[in-house]
Amino acid sequence: MINRSQSPNPSSPPGSGSRSLGLKLIVILALIVLMAVPVMFISFISFERSSRADEVTREVSQTYGGEQRLLGPVLVVPYRETLHNGGIREGDYIVSALMGEAVLDGVTVEEKTRSLYKVPIYTADATFSATLPDLKETLPRQTGLTFDMEQAKIVVGIGDVTGLRSDASLTVGGQTLTFEPYSGAARFDGSDRMYEVEAARRHTQQQSTTPPIIYDRLDSGGVTLLSVPVSNLFSEGETTVSAQIAFTGANRLSVLPYAKSTTLRMSSDWPHPGFAGRFPPGDRTITETGFSAEWTVPYLRRGLPSQGRAGELMGLVHGNSDMQVNFVSPLNPYQTVNRALKYAVLFIGLVFLAYFLMETLLGVRVHPAQYLLIGIAQAVFYLLLLAFAEHIGFTLAFLLSATATVALTAGYAGAVFGRGFIWKSALVFGSVYALLFVLMRIQDFALMVGALVSFVAVAATLYLTRNLNWYGDKMPDLER
Repeated sequence: MINRSQSPNPSSPPGSGSRSLGLKLIVILALIVLMAVPVMFISFISFERSSRADEVTREVSQTYGGEQRLLGPVLVVPYRETLHNGGIREGDYIVSALMGEAVLDGVTVEEKTRSLYKVPIYTADATFSATLPDLKETLPRQTGLTFDMEQAKIVVGIGDVTGLRSDASLTVGGQTLTFEPYSGAARFDGSDRMYEVEAARRHTQQQSTTPPIIYDRLDSGGVTLLSVPVSNLFSEGETTVSAQIAFTGANRLSVLPYAKSTTLRMSSDWPHPGFAGRFPPGDRTITETGFSAEWTVPYLRRGLPSQGRAGELMGLVHGNSDMQVNFVSPLNPYQTVNRALKYAVLFIGLVFLAYFLMETLLGVRVHPAQYLLIGIAQAVFYLLLLAFAEHIGFTLAFLLSATATVALTAGYAGAVFGRGFIWKSALVFGSVYALLFVLMRIQDFALMVGALVSFVAVAATLYLTRNLNWYGDKMPDLER
């Protein structure tokens, strides 16, 4: 049975009784801290479910090519350079297109479901146009530097060839050619590579006076390179080429600025894009049926020379120099649930504080075990929120979980303080959960709002308990 004390003497301050209210408040504060334990375990569950979702995403993505990263057409010409110490440097000389335009219109996105989880899978057809300079006028002329024009290639790149829906092709000079896997520049001579590597190693260790051979190959940087030999297709002057790549991927799609001046146009039926990467789009339109966006990366903004040795242009495929779109799934609840869990102790404390104020102002004694039960009910709210959000999304899950928890705690308040307090308690507790929902939606101002609410709650408690005898009957009241 619930113990109720006699109504306080009108001549004595509210809350004066046989038990110290100050000690009771300290116990309640200890219980609030104790409630961090079940909240912590719920956080572990949320983290485990989130990790499982990431694992499923990776598994599904591997089937469709994963996060695709595209590199448009660039020219690669093998070179050999005689160094001042007699050594040899040979590798790839890269020439960027003068102008480049990438078009990915009509990117379609479909969510693939596995168990409880959904992964956005996109299908795209990319067309890369490039205006290539006249090689005879572009390549540098210096003593000791030789180019093998017969081995010139046009190279493109894709993040994962698993996602290719058909062979990538290149149109140049009225001909259509098929890309092949890129194996690097051809050797100028037929010498054994292992011998040269060993000679370079010994020279470094000062065990031999043999001049070193330094290799300067184009590093893919996580992009699978494809190439087409084009030495016999170039005429004098600039040459226009066009590459076509049909592919699938998952979650993220990005394009590298492959030309001196690169333009990218993309449209899709996905209404939840997340633009990232080093270069955000200049123009974008997002509607309920999809989005369209356009990027422009001029030469100086790209931050790389238009041509040079492979080692000088590693930034072309390395780093975060992408024009990027993330296909965000709005039904992924874990990030928002984890944010809500960070405020759990604060909001459990607000509910405890409301019970304590009703207890002291009404003269009804509430046992610490009853506070513990109320705290457990608040903790279960977050478990319900996580469980429902996986199936129906965060917003509807929050509404259902909060309604059930408010009804439970308000009904319990009615049992403790009388039926007249059911609706009053429901209003107070409903306001608490409404505030929590607002904090989840205003991420940028969540800290400020949370701090202000905490201050207001403490100020209201100070005001309502200003005349309480915190010592109970143990000490006489102090003069006011």
